[in-house]
Amino acid sequence: MKNLKALLLGTIIGLSSLNGYSQNGPSLPAPSPAASVSQTFGLTKIEINYSSPGVKGRQIWGNVVPYDSVWRTGANQATNISFSTDVTVGGTKVKKGKYALFTIPGRASWTVILNSDAEQFGAFDYKKSLDVACFTVTPQMTDNLKERMTFMIDALTDSTAKVTLCWEKVKIGFDVMADTKALVKKSIDDFADNTQNLWRSYSNAANYYVDNNLDLKKAHDWAQMSVNMKEHFYNRYVMAKVLHAEGNNKEALKYATESKTIGDKANDEFYNAYKDRVSKLIAEVSEVKKK
Repeated sequence: MKNLKALLLGTIIGLSSLNGYSQNGPSLPAPSPAASVSQTFGLTKIEINYSSPGVKGRQIWGNVVPYDSVWRTGANQATNISFSTDVTVGGTKVKKGKYALFTIPGRASWTVILNSDAEQFGAFDYKKSLDVACFTVTPQMTDNLKERMTFMIDALTDSTAKVTLCWEKVKIGFDVMADTKALVKKSIDDFADNTQNLWRSYSNAANYYVDNNLDLKKAHDWAQMSVNMKEHFYNRYVMAKVLHAEGNNKEALKYATESKTIGDKANDEFYNAYKDRVSKLIAEVSEVKKK
């Protein structure tokens, strides 16, 4: 009986090693477990889904993963990467959507490939004609061994994110860029066409424009519309910022002072979050007026 149990257990483990899991037997750990990572930068979300193989004492580069051959960049299904907006990757403009992420590892450089056939197993059906982006990166050697292949995404700014792949003692990375200012401008323009606009949304739009050195005339118009809709410290504060940026410090001081008066009276959580900024703006505008 003991020998029979040992035989059955050995058979199950052997099958699971071949298939990654046992469909009809007990649940067992997958040799290359599924993994995912996502990150939003600005208005763009990146998501990567992959299987994470382990080193397991093996020689990876030039052996488990051959040099100069298209690799699925993981195990099982080809790794895929998706973008919620249009982006630029490796200097190439890429439409929003999902793509297979292939690589060609080399000793001195790697080729990174985005392929429009996102749902494929391995790289067996890879077709170069379906590539939408192809560029080279330089691998970096690390001191610490990374047992499981891992992707990371860092939001560097509202317009740039960095994708990094680490496995064994090798690391590669590439930037993904989005035209966030253009996306915000479109969002604001779409909003401005909506008949159910709110005073705060106009103020937020004006605030974004003045903070990012965009069209001050539009910022002024939106701030004025918000002021006309509702008496609130926030829209007066934003209007003061716009006027200050336009160089009209007399009017800027007037609106900044109104903002403080209205806010002090309300004394709510919203105002308390801006109270120091309002006071700082009053001081800045007053100082400029003295000169």
